[in-house]
Amino acid sequence: MSRTSLSRSPGSGDFNDAALVDEQGREIPITEAMILKACRELEQAWRYPRQADRKAG
Repeated sequence: MSRTSLSRSPGSGDFNDAALVDEQGREIPITEAMILKACRELEQAWRYPRQADRKAG
């Protein structure tokens, strides 16, 4: 899967759905579960900078 496709209703400006497009051009709907899983993985991977690495502001 390589790209994100957003769909909007013509003229409404309201967000309707989103999908990933795989190598064969098939749209795979992005679900709430997929978003929550990605957020959990990002949260687990995040490393806060050490105090010594921060610049004085």
